[in-house]
This record gives sequence, structure tokens and C-alpha cells, in this order.
Amino acid sequence: MSLFGIYDLDEVEIEADGVRITLERHPEHYIYRREFGGNTVEKVILSKKGRLVINPIEPVNLPRQVCHHLEISFKKKVIVEPKYRETFFLTFPVEIGVFTTGKGDIELIDVFSFVKPKYTLYGDPRNGLICRYWESEPSLSLPNPDPLREGVMRLEIRNTESEWVEVSRVVFNVYLMSIYYSDDLVFSNAEMEVTSKKVAETRFLLSPLRDGMRKAVEIFTPRKVPGLTKRFFMEWGL
Repeated sequence: MSLFGIYDLDEVEIEADGVRITLERHPEHYIYRREFGGNTVEKVILSKKGRLVINPIEPVNLPRQVCHHLEISFKKKVIVEPKYRETFFLTFPVEIGVFTTGKGDIELIDVFSFVKPKYTLYGDPRNGLICRYWESEPSLSLPNPDPLREGVMRLEIRNTESEWVEVSRVVFNVYLMSIYYSDDLVFSNAEMEVTSKKVAETRFLLSPLRDGMRKAVEIFTPRKVPGLTKRFFMEWGL
């Protein structure tokens, strides 16, 4: 059974892969309860007609929000010829958000993950960026990971230089991330434009892999994070 979906508050009793999520109904409120890994999270929801939304979210919230960048390190380096573009697939870590909805608004009430988070520093110690760290094998064919643990990213890489370039990682501003999901797949679409041997621009694209995928609720939006730009500049090496 997939965890992802939209549920009426009176219908929430979900068990999947060691996680149990329930809502206990009371006359004027609900008790939200999530049991996972020997721990229990409980919260009171004051609502009569709301819904519960469970979907993958931007993977920078655990154990707490310490950064807003994601570095995916390639297990094999990618060598790109001059003036060439190619599309391949990577994986990325999945975090799962639980939201309540009602009267046009939506609120994040819980975050958990089956994947233990790791962090790294991109750039120099004084001016660099703390990033959520992930390793992935570049693949020309679509991977088939467990969607509760790993998402699939389609990355188009473009070398605009007149020289060969070697790429060992890609770094994103996760505030700009768009995630799509179905029962069997979590997906994000992105591109990387290499402008020199040490500099590239990255951005996320608003398109699912296939028809019928839902767009995940975004925690970070222009309304909540003013001044967002569409691209991130990798200035400390590829």
C-alpha cells in the first residue's frame, strides 16, 4: 500500500512499510498519531471537514531545517563533449510530509523519512553552502527505486563550452524544487547548463514524467520565500 494520497479525516488509518498513521475522532477535534521506528508523534487537529494530504516533499527538513540546497554526487563522473547535451537519470532522497487542508489553506503538521539524512559543504569553509548530501549512479535508463525512500530525477546536462568538461556532482536550491508522484514513482525534472569547467547553472522544470502524476504540495513557495530566482549558480566547481 502506498502512503501517498489525499484522505478524508474520518478515513485515516494507514499502515505501510512500518509506518502507522491514524486519526482518532473526538466531538470537536481529532488526534493525529504517527508511529514509526519505535517513536510516536501526536498532535491535536481542530477541524470538522478538513482533509489529510501525504506526499513527498523537498528533502531538506530533517532532522531539522538546516539548509536549502541539495548536492547529488555522481558515483561515476560524467564527461561531456563540447556543445553537447544529453539526458540521464539520478535518484534523490525522499522525505514525506503530512498536511492538513481546510477552507482554502494547507498546513504542514509532520515530516518523516525512511532515509537517514547526511550533509556536506559545497565550496570553501567560510563562504560555502551546507547541502543535503546524496550519492547516485547516473543512468541512461529509468531507475526503479522504492518511492518511499528514493525519487527519480531526470537531468538534462548541456555543455555550452568549446571544451570537454568533467562533472562529478550537481547542486540545487531545493526551494525551487517541483516534485510529482504516483503510487510507484516520485519524480523531479531538472537541467544543468555548464558554462565553464568550474561553473554551471541548475534549475527545476515544471513537468511530470508521465500523465496522471500528482504535483506534490510545496513547502517553499515564492509567497513564503520572497526573492526566489529560477536558477542556482554552481560557482565552486563541478
